[in-house]
Amino acid sequence: MISLSRICHSFAGKELFRNLEWSVKKGRKYGLVGPNGSGKTTLLEIVMGLMEPEKGHASVPSALSVGYLPQIMELGVGDLTVLSAARAGDHDQDEDGSGKPVHEAEKILFGLGFTGEDLSRKVSSLSGGWRMRVELARILLTEPEVLLFDEPTNHLDIKSIEWLERYLGNYRGTVVLVSHDKYLLDRMVDTIAELEGGVIREFRGGYSSYLERKEQIAAVSEATAKNRERKLRAQHRFIERFRYKASKAKQVQSRIKMLEKMEPETQSSQDRRTLEFDFPAPERAGRVVYEISGFSKEYEAPGGERKVVFRNCPALRVERGERIAVTGKNGEGKTTLCKMIAGVEGFSGQSRIGHNVTLGYYAQNQDEMLNLQNTVYEEFIGAYPLFSETEARTLLGSFLFSASDITKKVSVLSGGEKSRLSLLKILVSRSNFLVLDEPTNHLDMASKEVLCRALEAYSGTFLLISHDRYFIDRLANRTWYVEGGGVETFIGNYSEFLERKARDSDGVRAPSKVQNGEPGRKSVKAIEAERRNMLYRELREKGIENMENWKLLSKRQMEKALSDLESRISECESEKEEMEKLLASPETSSRDTDWEKRTRQFSELETKLSALYSRWDEISEHMRGNFS
Repeated sequence: MISLSRICHSFAGKELFRNLEWSVKKGRKYGLVGPNGSGKTTLLEIVMGLMEPEKGHASVPSALSVGYLPQIMELGVGDLTVLSAARAGDHDQDEDGSGKPVHEAEKILFGLGFTGEDLSRKVSSLSGGWRMRVELARILLTEPEVLLFDEPTNHLDIKSIEWLERYLGNYRGTVVLVSHDKYLLDRMVDTIAELEGGVIREFRGGYSSYLERKEQIAAVSEATAKNRERKLRAQHRFIERFRYKASKAKQVQSRIKMLEKMEPETQSSQDRRTLEFDFPAPERAGRVVYEISGFSKEYEAPGGERKVVFRNCPALRVERGERIAVTGKNGEGKTTLCKMIAGVEGFSGQSRIGHNVTLGYYAQNQDEMLNLQNTVYEEFIGAYPLFSETEARTLLGSFLFSASDITKKVSVLSGGEKSRLSLLKILVSRSNFLVLDEPTNHLDMASKEVLCRALEAYSGTFLLISHDRYFIDRLANRTWYVEGGGVETFIGNYSEFLERKARDSDGVRAPSKVQNGEPGRKSVKAIEAERRNMLYRELREKGIENMENWKLLSKRQMEKALSDLESRISECESEKEEMEKLLASPETSSRDTDWEKRTRQFSELETKLSALYSRWDEISEHMRGNFS
């Protein structure tokens, strides 16, 4: 398959790869993860031969078929229709257009959000995001042996992401996927390839098991560091005590030499920054933050047709403290609704901003409003000159801008770094009502975690569009679903909304009729059955303590899982007691060759037990609130 040997490469004076070695194994599904700027995109470009590394080489067999979807690309489709462009990569086609059945292309296009009417549209009339979907469909239809995808979900809505997740999960070839979608990486990949510090390390399993393993490694490192520090102190005490005793001179010199070898290693190899953020407290808004009613919106689409987005919609109300996730398929009007609420898009109808409300709006292109000639520090302090230098540096640091980062020009920042800076400027504005349109685009996992924790700590109200299901599940307490010119509202996050909608079969629209070859939707019961089966398999393979989506389990599944969890807790407690007795025994001492191994095992056991206790508390509380 594909192999990378001793790859070295730098960009803008920063070392990306340091003798990097990696082999892509046949049949594996990799999640390639790492911080923004770590070189994930560059690595894929080297594999594809689009970039030559400074040293080393990439070996890709000439007979190997590879499908590559970059983050940004120009599509040379001319006047092709959506269907024709998707089939353009079907090498089995002959001159009369035969080859793979047309319905295979339609199936993929429908899964990616196209309708029957869209198939005859010219690709040139589509937005950049929809053109990327056409290219994605073209690559999938060719069924290459290897798929290399660089953030393929950036231009997809949640429904399309869920379809792609299922498709790639069943794909027979090899997949290398750059993504910051935690749910996707948990449900689809079987190996995490972490690119950090110029090298790649592999972890078998999904993203959650990768995080768990990283925590275990950190715990072991911490225990090892403590043991080492204890030994160092003992050596120092020996040297100070016997430094001037002639009879001990040889031993003292031996230990001094030992310390000289050990001292440089005491520097921590961990390069994790503490992620803390305190919002400047906004003023308290009135109970009703915003209202919109009787609203309609339409605009002129390409070709002169009128596109109706909303038609005579009933009232929507935002109340203080609500955290609303706006979801729905792309093109249904999510961004338009946000623009209407933010006051940057006109519409027919009535709206009212509540008492003492100050609104902050983050648009999808917010980073384009940054001054590229400013440094990061200048861009921030220019917007908020009343902050002291220490306060500004602290706030920038909390959003992962190091001391050296803040002196960089905005023009050299990555897309994720620009988004992070723009978000910070919005979040410290003291607005008590935030409208955030796709704030997670281009953010890596660490940046998303910072933003998530910041919004969790936020005392105001916000309305949020994001296709990151984990992100909105963690934050939202209400869901607005935009579809068919209207907005449905639900109490709860996105996963709870899906569960409630599936459960309430009487309130679900009938399956769509077949139009232009488009198949009707699966019944709600069939979708629910598939989802339950998938959850059951995940529960059996991972255990409920390693599931992010455990709240979607049925009551019966949850009761059984809770019972199993209690058994594992009991086993761990017994094992911990035995190990405590062993470590406390006079017959066991730090001179024992197995001492470090046992202390590491004990630390790992404590970490595991803490995670089990935490999950048991979460499940018990959830069941009391939902199944009592």
